[in-house]
Amino acid sequence: MVKTRYLVGGGVLALAVAAIALTAAYSAEGIPSFPPTAAATSAPPVENSDQVGFAVIGDSITAWVGKEEGSWTSHVGTDGILFSGNGWARNGAPLALMDDNTPRLGADVLVILAGTNDLRSTVPFGDRLGIIDSIVRKAGVADVVISAIPPFDPKPSLAAEWNAALETYAADAGHAFVDPWVELRTRGGSYLADATLDGVHPTPDAAEQAAGPMRAAIIAAGS
Repeated sequence: MVKTRYLVGGGVLALAVAAIALTAAYSAEGIPSFPPTAAATSAPPVENSDQVGFAVIGDSITAWVGKEEGSWTSHVGTDGILFSGNGWARNGAPLALMDDNTPRLGADVLVILAGTNDLRSTVPFGDRLGIIDSIVRKAGVADVVISAIPPFDPKPSLAAEWNAALETYAADAGHAFVDPWVELRTRGGSYLADATLDGVHPTPDAAEQAAGPMRAAIIAAGS
């Protein structure tokens, strides 16, 4: 199957990331509160390739803070796969903000990694999953990968409950599901030692490790 490659000005359109200090303060909800970084575009495909082009919707785990190596997207693009640069990701974004900013996307696969900034929300899981369903519909990408969120050390059980809900939603909706954080999580659900900068975000090395399962899931979904 011929897949789509996305080029702008002769080069891959990269998801912009701002240089932000790693000592950012925590918000009232306990989530690191960073200034907005990047909203990527919905540029149309302009060149064909055998590579699988993927787009993203996410928060700071995707549009990371300070260094590109902090984002899994910086490590996932290898032979057979290409980050299209399309989508939307912003530090601190809750699900509703992602939904409000989801563009119509041109991509082979859409990856959604979302929900960390809603973990302390009182909004029922069903309503939160409904927002993810809205994001999928707005993006208009046929093949979707729903990713588990990473560990949340302030209260690991919240992340575990949300990930279980995401996995069920993905199965019911016919989407792929991937948990790229398995090897970075303790039996109690928190980050392994040295795998996180602040109990919420992975280190660059951990982001690179998570990129392996992400890559496999994207290629499988786009095949």
